[in-house]
Amino acid sequence: MKFLLHAQVDKRSIGQHLGAPEYSYFFLLRAFSGVLAELGEVIPLEDPAQAEAIYTQCLAVNERCVLLSFAPPHKTPLGLACPTIPVFAWEYPDIPERIEEACWGDDPRHDWRYVLCRTGRAITLSSHTVEAVQRSLGPDFPIVAIPSPIKPFTRRTPPQVPPEPEGVLLRLNASVADSARMGLDASGLVCLDEEDETAFHPHDLDDLPAPRRAPDIQDSLVTSAPVSACASLAMDQDESAPLGVGWDLPPVQRICTHLHGVVYTAVLAPAAGRKNWEDLITAFCWTFRDNADATLILKLTGTDLASQHIRLLMTLTKLSPIQCRVIAINGYLSDEDYEALIGATTYYVNTSLCEGLCLPLVEFLSQGVPAIAPDNTAMADYIRDDLAFVVPSYPGVPTVWPHGDNEVNRTSYHQLDWQALTEAYRCSFEVAQHDPARYRQMSHQARTAMQVYCGSGTVKSLLHAFLCPDLPHESAEPAIGKSAFSQQAAQPMSVVS
Repeated sequence: MKFLLHAQVDKRSIGQHLGAPEYSYFFLLRAFSGVLAELGEVIPLEDPAQAEAIYTQCLAVNERCVLLSFAPPHKTPLGLACPTIPVFAWEYPDIPERIEEACWGDDPRHDWRYVLCRTGRAITLSSHTVEAVQRSLGPDFPIVAIPSPIKPFTRRTPPQVPPEPEGVLLRLNASVADSARMGLDASGLVCLDEEDETAFHPHDLDDLPAPRRAPDIQDSLVTSAPVSACASLAMDQDESAPLGVGWDLPPVQRICTHLHGVVYTAVLAPAAGRKNWEDLITAFCWTFRDNADATLILKLTGTDLASQHIRLLMTLTKLSPIQCRVIAINGYLSDEDYEALIGATTYYVNTSLCEGLCLPLVEFLSQGVPAIAPDNTAMADYIRDDLAFVVPSYPGVPTVWPHGDNEVNRTSYHQLDWQALTEAYRCSFEVAQHDPARYRQMSHQARTAMQVYCGSGTVKSLLHAFLCPDLPHESAEPAIGKSAFSQQAAQPMSVVS
């Protein structure tokens, strides 16, 4: 059997599309392709129209063939002879049922019922999305929830708890903004002099003081890193401490920074309002305002990171003075650097108002990193209190379609309990510092639960049951996790009639 895979973003263009609405589908395609290769031949397509010739060849030899389109329904190709199945994530409790946004231009595909009825079936990532689709198309519509498969566990031991006094060195090639080098001062936002509307003249810059030199690598590391670390870094001219931070986005460079105490990490696109990074940052800074042993790392993606950098500086300035540390890593990280980030993390933090899966959260959990997260929308399939500090949230808050005109509320998401989030930060810190046995148990539960939920064996069995149930399958039945995925996949469906 042949599996034809297509996503609008590919390996060559992913660096330019991080944070764009469909960039995560590249990672989904990459994750699924390895498991699909165990069921048949995988052929990536640059253009979905290429599926037609391959499908014709398959018909001639009576071989099955299906196009898996990793895209939301309104961007799924229609009209192909090759059977097409959309593979998509969706965060909201209902799906678009009318052409009600001006930017949709009367394109019938924006009524997702039209597309899904044409494709006849679909794969999504959570039982929450299955319920949303079947709420519109009926309980018998053939759609299955199959989470993105995770890589095998690579981390040999959970993070060190309590944290080592000397901390850990994190090495990255990235644009890094560090609150410890921002010179935060809330009084800087106050201007007592009124503007006189005098036109700016280039010579006005001559009256300004010269920019302050950012401390060099010895200035920044000698007081915090062990002597051996400083010696080795001083010999490596390609590495340095994060630069002093101004309003401009810091340049990409090889960074070596020293992390102390408990490290919290979140991966998100700040421009996506549902990611709710304001609550994440403000609750962290309020909880640890007098604690220098707490660090929050924000791995940020997006198409306008420069403006998000300014938003971050403004937010942290308003919260200052703070003893805790906030580090923003902007843009793309290599797989090696991403794994280094996971290795330096004590807890992953998610404060989303809704999720279609949250692949980074799943990835960190699978590597034994416990979480702080709500159990709403897609996260209800795998977040529980033996592997996470669960933050309450409440449904029914009106919001707009993410791909609409942003003018009329047509769906809803959840509201996070901010006070409960601060308590989760506080409790998680106490566990990491004073209850290492509980932390290690949470780490073990995270690894085990993710293997049950979305290990390659589980995902392979679910794909086989949905796509080709009558073909040979060597794997054992997947273990049954918290969600009802096994019951959904038990409805056999053939991709070629």
